[in-house]
Amino acid sequence: MLQLNDVNGQCGTNGNRRDPRLVEGIVTNLPLFRDVGHSNVALVASHARIEHCRRGALIARQGERLPGVIGVAYGLLKLVLPRRNGEEKVLRFLGPNESFGEAVTLLERPCSLDVVALAETMFVVIPVRPLRQLQERDITFANNLVRTLAEGQVRLVREIDARIGSSSAKRLAAYLESLAKFEGGSGACAVQLPVTKSALAARLGITKETMSRLLRELKDQGLIAMAGGAITILDRPRLAGIAN
Repeated sequence: MLQLNDVNGQCGTNGNRRDPRLVEGIVTNLPLFRDVGHSNVALVASHARIEHCRRGALIARQGERLPGVIGVAYGLLKLVLPRRNGEEKVLRFLGPNESFGEAVTLLERPCSLDVVALAETMFVVIPVRPLRQLQERDITFANNLVRTLAEGQVRLVREIDARIGSSSAKRLAAYLESLAKFEGGSGACAVQLPVTKSALAARLGITKETMSRLLRELKDQGLIAMAGGAITILDRPRLAGIAN
């Protein structure tokens, strides 16, 4: 079984691995535990532990067992399908209050991809036993678990459809539009790319050069303005039109 704090020597505990209040706070904020009673959250948290990883750390490896569900407190992870030629297919970015590994943990199956830290990250590891016990006795948690797994399935199908049937420009526009939705409203808004342009290009299934060209085209069309990793979306309706 993969021991997270041994991977590449880049993960550790920083001395608060079992801080009950900290662990409980992280677990409470995960969608899996939304509206779950405090006593049940505390019980699950009592079995969990905290890990810290530096940027570039390999947190989980394809083909190995996860020691539990991973729930991110802060930082950023990428979920990657490695390829034999050294390339990688980035399936998803995982940020604060998001979790990973529910399906393979409950089924006790090997992890199907690599999980890599894109920034300094703190996360909890929740072992399978308390999750199974809670699933049997708490209908709210059971419903949250079903919803999480179902959303993962829908997201995967949507991702496959986007990769097959969408142009590079449409995928980039859709991603920028998804960032803008967090800002609310329909006017101009500033968004910050959460990852490097190289990582984002891998996530969208395009080359870095292609993404740079597409960003320049959006800028020339008056849809966006750029300053480093900060992008101001000037015309959200037109950007949404490209995305859709």
